[in-house]
Amino acid sequence: MPIKMVLFLITGIGFSQQTKLPALESFESSNVLELYQNSNSTLAISTDRMRLGKSSLKWEWQGQSSLGTANFRILSHAESPLRYGNYFPSSPTTAISLYNETPQNDTLTISFEKEGKVAVWFDVPLSFKGWRRIWVPFYEMQGNAPEKGAEVDYDYFRISTSAEKGKLYLDDIVFSQYQDDRHQYPDLLVPFIKADTKLGSDHWMPLISNYERIKNLEVSPISMAVRMDLQKFEKLIDADLRIDKKYKVYIKSLREDFQKLNIKDTGETVIGPPLTFMIRQEYYDEKQHGPLKVNDVSDLGKVLKKLANFHDRADTSQKQEIEEMFLTGTKYFLDQGWVAGAAGGTRHHIGYNVRDITEAFFTMRQLLYDNGLLNEIGASLHWLFNLGMLLDDESNFHVNIDYLNTQSYYHLMLIFLMDSQEKQAALLHAYSNYISITLAQQNEEWGFKVDGTAWHHNGHYPAYGYGAFKTVPKVIRTLSGTRFRIKTDGHENFKKAFLNTRAYSQLYDWGFGNAGRHPLEANSIKSLKEEYLLMAYAGNPEGTEKIDKEIAAAYLRLWGKEDKLNSTLFREINGIQPEQLEGYHTMPYAATAIHRRNDWAAIVKGYSKYVWASEIYVDENRYGRYPANGTIQLLNRNGEIGSGFVQEGWDWNRYPGATVINLPFEELEPKMPLIMFRSNETFAGATELDGNGVFGMILNEGKGSNSEWPETKVGFPGKLYAKKSVFSFGDKLIVIGTNICSVDENNPVQTNLFQSLLIDPKIPLYTSNKTITKFPVKTELASDVKKNNWVVDPYGNGYYILSNTAVQLKKEHQHSYHNKYSVNTGRMNAKGKGAKETEADYAAAWIDHGLAPKNANYQYVIYPFLKEEDQKKFEKKAKADDSYTIIRADSTAHIVSDHKSNSTAYAVFEAKRKLDSGYLSEVSEPALIMVRKDSDKNITISAVQPDLNFPEYQPNKYRNYSTPVTLTITLEGKWSALPADFITAIDNSGTKTVISLECKDGFPRVFKMMKLSS
Repeated sequence: MPIKMVLFLITGIGFSQQTKLPALESFESSNVLELYQNSNSTLAISTDRMRLGKSSLKWEWQGQSSLGTANFRILSHAESPLRYGNYFPSSPTTAISLYNETPQNDTLTISFEKEGKVAVWFDVPLSFKGWRRIWVPFYEMQGNAPEKGAEVDYDYFRISTSAEKGKLYLDDIVFSQYQDDRHQYPDLLVPFIKADTKLGSDHWMPLISNYERIKNLEVSPISMAVRMDLQKFEKLIDADLRIDKKYKVYIKSLREDFQKLNIKDTGETVIGPPLTFMIRQEYYDEKQHGPLKVNDVSDLGKVLKKLANFHDRADTSQKQEIEEMFLTGTKYFLDQGWVAGAAGGTRHHIGYNVRDITEAFFTMRQLLYDNGLLNEIGASLHWLFNLGMLLDDESNFHVNIDYLNTQSYYHLMLIFLMDSQEKQAALLHAYSNYISITLAQQNEEWGFKVDGTAWHHNGHYPAYGYGAFKTVPKVIRTLSGTRFRIKTDGHENFKKAFLNTRAYSQLYDWGFGNAGRHPLEANSIKSLKEEYLLMAYAGNPEGTEKIDKEIAAAYLRLWGKEDKLNSTLFREINGIQPEQLEGYHTMPYAATAIHRRNDWAAIVKGYSKYVWASEIYVDENRYGRYPANGTIQLLNRNGEIGSGFVQEGWDWNRYPGATVINLPFEELEPKMPLIMFRSNETFAGATELDGNGVFGMILNEGKGSNSEWPETKVGFPGKLYAKKSVFSFGDKLIVIGTNICSVDENNPVQTNLFQSLLIDPKIPLYTSNKTITKFPVKTELASDVKKNNWVVDPYGNGYYILSNTAVQLKKEHQHSYHNKYSVNTGRMNAKGKGAKETEADYAAAWIDHGLAPKNANYQYVIYPFLKEEDQKKFEKKAKADDSYTIIRADSTAHIVSDHKSNSTAYAVFEAKRKLDSGYLSEVSEPALIMVRKDSDKNITISAVQPDLNFPEYQPNKYRNYSTPVTLTITLEGKWSALPADFITAIDNSGTKTVISLECKDGFPRVFKMMKLSS
């Protein structure tokens, strides 16, 4: 057959008609052999072994030998399957699959040539058995290696060896495609990859050093008491994994699930489709391979887990068949290269995909032991999960929520996948120490901060923390009451973050402000019911009580009514009552405050130089620019849906409380694929006193940084700016905005009052003009110096407008886009289930500040979740409310006095300016302050300088922990202060008193002052 015809036959889909060369080779036709040269060897197409497709290349040699071809081409960046395009650095990488039947002490050399000369090469030892998949970036090779990310241009590919003899199968050679530089991983075959990377900087990367630690672990004899503890732990984990008794064995169903894997035990090995992970990251040519046929490791895990679940409840014949299928799947797993020391090219974020298979192997550990497979499977998973990290120096221990979510509980299981109880005990001691230390850490990049926030992706991220909250309680409960218990500091810090979930959730929902890239997606702690029980029964952090009373009280509030058994045990036997959670809660590391009264919560959210506004991903939360623009989400006991917040039809410009530039969605969606925007402003936070509080932020979209990823300097062209505050007193919130400006002359700046789902379009809106039942309708409550505008939303929240500003109102059917759909690229995340466009009926109200305002403002009061009679008589209620006075609202400060609590709250935006209001004269730095008059001679002050002051280690890159800042407060008159460790100086020698405070972590400093006789 002519060479040109052969080239045509093996050309892949979409290749240039000019080159006709394949970017990969899978050896599906004997014709390809004509294009490969070889010496001292034979080449054949074989169906004995294969990866993708139906065959592979069998290469047998005697003495020094090689094979090579010029029949390939280099994939361009655009042709490479890069999920994030240009966003993350990527480099040309070669990938190849090798199958070795007989390990030997020799090597292969894989090289690329240019014009007859070797350009780059790397060696691969032949000491392995089974399949191996390797990825090697060209910049990691020996020879004249290119720079990282640089294009390559080679014309010949060669594999050579000096081994005396041997046989290898080769398949699925991707000669060169761009790969995300984060994901090529080293292993025992290619240990030189990432040799210059700090070990452990990627916690997903299996490290040879960690594997060696377990192999070389020295052990000591253990006591019978320790052996009994080990057995106890195994039984507790078994009980946790056991499925409900109601599920019966259906052997036919199990058999059918197993048969779908299409694997077969030949007696010598197990053959079947490749067992893959992240196959989408490799170039695939359907014309060569045919339809994609693989078993993802997660799919194998599901089948083996199901077999393990039903093993113990099967009859004798069923049990034998289950065991045969399970052992076949296990051997397949190993033969496919899922063994200790193999990285398979990449196995990043692997913890999410191997949970089922890990549980299956744990459950069937006796079967594995009986068949001589326990230690080999254990070693595979010890490698894959980096179990040896537990034995590292403690200085290298760093908390990571991904680890806690996907690996921590599985590390506990893996300790028992070995047959030495002495090693189990040694590893368990190391495990307890590791978990104890990392849970206690507050000053790491991620983890659980001092305020109870759960940090991941450089910000408070409940969706990621949730995984840890599902997992860690099982660890703490399992080890509680034994010599292996989690130490007090770790238990206590985790408990703080765990309990904080119920503080920032109402009743179970944590709302859109801290939803990250998952807005309006049922973000809830409702399924943490069992974990709250586990933490309660794990006892207190000190280990002195068998029940943690604080967590038990929280459980009773959240789930007590539906759980008579535990309610009785907690309340009647242990005297624990449901907690009362009213009051004001601050979360400085999230720029969040929560005001609670009468079974409702108002969640107030901002952002700053250190706290990002939202996480916008390439195909998630595409329109999520505004959820932290001083938003106020009002939630009743029924959570988001029950309070009118759903994704269907949601206008992404209309987050309540937010000041925004109202943009078409095509412009609202950023051009960048990933952005977690932080402003350059340090002013965002809150202070609290007696269950009331004040939140303040400077909103500035003009300049800022991206919290993660390479692009650090970012900003939005409209340069939206505002000074915003929310004063929370009792049953109301007083909302103020000043200095609102923008340079956008095409799109209006607006401050949203509400956007509420209409369950029934006829639901009335009570307003200062008239009751609106018509649908659809758009109207305006015109400004009137003689009359305050007001409106009550469909859920009973009243808004009383104090500023002389018009209010825009509408009730209409809204069309929107799903947050997981990009209107500009057409990209749709599969989690969106194809729902590109959404719609629903809504009522909304907002204050329009016009185009490019220069100094706009607003003032209004919110009365959340009014009773029906108060809704109908809202004007009378609001007018009669004389419990507060707005003293000042300008560029310097927003100041409000609450007469019921006898206190005045200050959001001071500009330092060293005369405030001339009550006791406070001026402050040295922007601050949030509350002053309560206790008597003529006594006051209580709560103050915070909200600058978190994270250390900066690179431009716009921070160590995520607070360092101290100083705040000096000047009071009118002469005062003395009760001693406090944060008061660094006090000067009352003159007519005024100057008091200096050390502030840290954004926490309020609360102290008492006593008036001195003049």
